[in-house]
Amino acid sequence: MPDQKDKKIMEIITNNMIPTLFVDNLAISKRSDGIYLLRFTTSLPEGLQEQVRMMVPQENMKNMLDVLCRHCDHYPTKQKT
Repeated sequence: MPDQKDKKIMEIITNNMIPTLFVDNLAISKRSDGIYLLRFTTSLPEGLQEQVRMMVPQENMKNMLDVLCRHCDHYPTKQKT
């Protein structure tokens, strides 16, 4: 049995000053160096309003997608063309 000190424990430090935002759209762009740009927007009567913009490395993006798919029990498959 591994010692408790061998386990990597990650503590999440929360920032209560960050507002919770509602988003209903996601746009993704990929750069040539494997970095993804994620843009979350909300549809308003005035048009789309950008809420959050993030840059994510490819490996982190894959891990995030895996977490999302597992939580909603949805594993998309490629369409045959």
